[in-house]
Amino acid sequence: MREITLGEIRKQHRVKQEVVAMALCVTASGVSKLESKRIQDVPLHRASAYLAAVGGSIKIEMTLPDGETISVR
Repeated sequence: MREITLGEIRKQHRVKQEVVAMALCVTASGVSKLESKRIQDVPLHRASAYLAAVGGSIKIEMTLPDGETISVR
């Protein structure tokens, strides 16, 4: 399965880099650097803020050793 990048998500939703940059309080160059990384290599708080800037969100589900699951938003 091919990995999607943050930049592809942004472009698919027609959001300009400048809009994301303002939301993250970084320059367009900073956004470009984030977009050049694999999503797995972007800190979770940064990926979450990025996705919020393009209208999305992250949902995490944790499974504990006893099998209990916890959803984190």
